[in-house]
Amino acid sequence: MSWEAFLQLAPLSSHPARVLTTTEEGNSLLHLAIRANRKDLVEAIMASLPQLRWHRNHLNWSPLELVRFLPRETLLPLLQPTPSSNQEPNVIAADSIPKIEFLYQPLFESDEIFDEILSGTKKAKTRDEIPPEKIWMGIYFDREIQEGTHPKVSIRFINDKVGFGVFAETRIPSCAFAGEYRGVVKEGKKKELKDKIHSVRYTVWEMGRRRFVIDAEKKGNFTRFINHSAKPNLSLQSVYWRGMPRMIFVTLKEILPETQLTFDYGTFFWKDCSQTPVLFE
Repeated sequence: MSWEAFLQLAPLSSHPARVLTTTEEGNSLLHLAIRANRKDLVEAIMASLPQLRWHRNHLNWSPLELVRFLPRETLLPLLQPTPSSNQEPNVIAADSIPKIEFLYQPLFESDEIFDEILSGTKKAKTRDEIPPEKIWMGIYFDREIQEGTHPKVSIRFINDKVGFGVFAETRIPSCAFAGEYRGVVKEGKKKELKDKIHSVRYTVWEMGRRRFVIDAEKKGNFTRFINHSAKPNLSLQSVYWRGMPRMIFVTLKEILPETQLTFDYGTFFWKDCSQTPVLFE
């Protein structure tokens, strides 16, 4: 029996059977309605079973976290009644910076890409093809990744050639979480890689020749302004977090206040976009 057929057997109510109903993956009725992009059902479930907004599935995702991963502009206000401010927490931004839509999590361009990456990651995990350190880092920085907490930083204008950069406002210890690279996860087509400066390769295990990128051109967070350096103080790491890869920044050494945050973009980046590196020592 499908979950939609199950719902037709009796109207929604706060009966424990409705609250406790889940799939084998632990998805509640609200998770399923979000995946089906059914605004009518999400509204009905939120009205009759509001407690389901706190239910977590087998990947420990709440319905709100699930809806933020997917292109669900009409559903997000139902689970997040108070509109999010475009002012990013713990970030001091210059008034002149390019305006981008702030994302709490990576946003997948389509359900197809979302499902493909989850499926590929699950296969890689089952076959023990994900490096243990990637799994450990996802566990170690679990709270920071989930909540998006990071040290206080500022975005400042540097010069006309470089544009803006990110600077530490407080001391950041070595081996600390410094932020997550967020944007729209999409297929990394050759033209996309060449035209998009504010994007990084999205490391996905078991994808063969398929390539994906996180495009932060119009949607993302402060990390899109972090500049390249041949002697960086940050490392960009792909980590396994609750069933999917997340791209996070980890400090390579202690970073003092007023220091610019940098990471090595890598040779692939400069080759893909056909540009010459702007170096910071």
